[in-house]
Amino acid sequence: MSGLRTLTLVCFPHAGGGLGRFRSWREDLPDHVEVVLPDLPGREGRLFDEPLPDVASVSAYAMRTLAARIARSERLAFAGISYGALVAYDMAARLEASGKRVEAVFAASQRAPSTPLPPVDWRSMGDAELLGELAAIGGLSPDLTDEEELLELFLPTLRAELHASESYLRPGTHDRLRCPVFLYHGIEDALIPTSSALAWREETDRLSWRSLKAAHFLTGPDGTDLWYEALLQDLASCAPRPALDRIP
Repeated sequence: MSGLRTLTLVCFPHAGGGLGRFRSWREDLPDHVEVVLPDLPGREGRLFDEPLPDVASVSAYAMRTLAARIARSERLAFAGISYGALVAYDMAARLEASGKRVEAVFAASQRAPSTPLPPVDWRSMGDAELLGELAAIGGLSPDLTDEEELLELFLPTLRAELHASESYLRPGTHDRLRCPVFLYHGIEDALIPTSSALAWREETDRLSWRSLKAAHFLTGPDGTDLWYEALLQDLASCAPRPALDRIP
């Protein structure tokens, strides 16, 4: 009999974000897709740990903690939104450089790694100013907007990851990705201009682009996860190859 080769999908959230969105994906994704959620310092079960200072540090940490799973994964892909998209890209680039095959990067709501935006300098803002600025441009996660106490707990991670996101640039040691990049951009995104998102063409020869009628977090007015709906369609482009049983 033939079977489906499992696709290991490693997912990274936005700055300061939790993993609930990706946990809900587990319920609906095809059986051959395994969602892997790295346990990063500064969030959820490790909320009181010092957040990692930059994208490279997160990539290195995730590669160490997931080393065994990565090694046994025949098919490996990465997904990330906003700050998480840069982590997904950086990890994929490092693994390709090491000789590991990567099936795809699913990048949402982020500029291209080689195309900086004018700095906002989130790190120097006071708490109220930072939250007000994020709320004004639609960059505050809807699940945190009305949770003042929770916001206070998340502020150190949120501040650190916003700074890491705006300061990241593609290292000179990173080659263009060999794998395809599936890009998702909200036409109402006040944070990421369309031109900066389209610059992902500089990162791969295999770019697929989707414009979604949404703001930065790619959700519909009724809370529908528009990113997930689009990603589900693109997963068909990474269809698993049959794995034939070996005859002893």
